[in-house]
Parts: sequence; structure tokens; C-alpha cells
Amino acid sequence: MKKILVLSLFALAVISGSGCGKDSIGTKPMISFLSYSSDPVISSNGMDVHFQVKDGDGDVENSFNFVAIYDIQVDTDTVFTSRKMPNLDAHNGTNLTAEVILHQESIDFPNTGIPKDSVHYLVFITDNAGNISDTIATPKIEILYQ
Repeated sequence: MKKILVLSLFALAVISGSGCGKDSIGTKPMISFLSYSSDPVISSNGMDVHFQVKDGDGDVENSFNFVAIYDIQVDTDTVFTSRKMPNLDAHNGTNLTAEVILHQESIDFPNTGIPKDSVHYLVFITDNAGNISDTIATPKIEILYQ
């Protein structure tokens, strides 16, 4: 069964100020954690992880990269999964702030046979010019397997 991952990008309102405003953020994209959709997470329900992305030149359409780190680790290697960001041509060359939602379904959680675990995510984004954001770590969240 194929894992389903949906990245949704909501254009939040944000083209700030005049042409000079784009220098305040710069060309390196930035990402920050906003929230989880529930706490604790019930694996059979899935969850959404909300992030805010900012880019001074608005070209963050390249990739969203993430890895889930579980306390009871199934994989020993840290291999990032890369997903294409939505197309935002309308914002090229302008200051952009948007919300990205990483949707995780029940199939995205490992079947370890344990009743509960914790997870956090390591995440970074790449823009069309090849600029890479810092890698951030989300807070840990409890997962209840049901």
C-alpha cells in the first residue's frame, strides 16, 4: 500500500510592504514549527503538523524535506523524505509567508506492536535557487497506537 502524504500550502496573506521589504528576510528560506493537530496523537486517526515558511524572494517551490524520529526507533538511519512544494509562481520575487501542513495518515506510523511511542520531526526546505533553510526539530509528541 502506498503511503499517502499530502502537503497543503495555504497562501496566508503576506506580501509585505514595498520592494525594499524583501531584504528584511533575505533569500535563505526559513521554516518554523507552528503546531500539531492533536496531542496526544492516535495513530489510527493520523495527524497534521503545521509549519510556517518564509522566503524573501518567494521561490520556495522546490522541496519540503522531513524525517520522523521515534523514541523506539524502527530505522537506524536518518533518511529524509522529500516532497515537492506547491507552485507559487504568483509570489516569485516577493516577500512570502505561508503555512505548510504535513499530513500524516495511519499508514505513515510504524507498526511496532507497542501501545505508545513519541515522535518528533526534523525538517528543512529548499527554494528554487538552491538555498536551504536551517534544519529544525519539532517538539516531541506522544503517539497512542490503536
